[in-house]
Amino acid sequence: MNGGRSGFTLLEIMLAMLILGMVVAMVSVSLSGSIRVMEGTMDQGDVYYRAQVALERISEDLAAAVLTEDSDFIGGADSSGILLSFASTAHLVFDQEEELPGLGLISYAVQPDKDRPGQLLLLRADSLHRPVGEEQKNGGETEAFLLADKLRSVQFRYRDQNGEERESWDTTVKDGEENEERSLPAAVFCRLEFWLDEEQDASIAFQTAALLPAGLIRPQPKED
Repeated sequence: MNGGRSGFTLLEIMLAMLILGMVVAMVSVSLSGSIRVMEGTMDQGDVYYRAQVALERISEDLAAAVLTEDSDFIGGADSSGILLSFASTAHLVFDQEEELPGLGLISYAVQPDKDRPGQLLLLRADSLHRPVGEEQKNGGETEAFLLADKLRSVQFRYRDQNGEERESWDTTVKDGEENEERSLPAAVFCRLEFWLDEEQDASIAFQTAALLPAGLIRPQPKED
């Protein structure tokens, strides 16, 4: 009796390869989609963390703001360059041997990111405040540190003791206005907008309001 041998035909092999290819393609699409979702979630988590750190630092600096005879509170709105400059007791000391604690002169500045066109950098500078006439250390130069990057816009708004909102604040006394009352704002609103996807024009904004206890105190009029 002759034994017959059975095997796959060419059509069956091609059909199996087609089905296998479809399964691999479906798995690849599903996997790539899951990876994109995970990457997007991680990117958003990173943005939330950056925003939290930056806004907490700004709030702490502003909450400890003070106004002295030889320091001013100068705040802009949303232009490039120095946006905010003021004296604060929230001066940070990183080197206990080289630096001293005390009242600090803090400023926030925005500048374009040279490595990423269209993105902005938020910088924070903090130097020990010295009395007028005393030489500043390092020739008066203050190093600025990066507080946040990947920014689309940075905005500050100011509210006075009557609840009125202003786009800027300046306590600088001009010539002939020596008797003008100087005061801090009662609150400062900060809005940071971060890029999520520049190609898709997607961004997310975070905002906080910092109360200035010293700004809630109304200055007493000077007696003649």
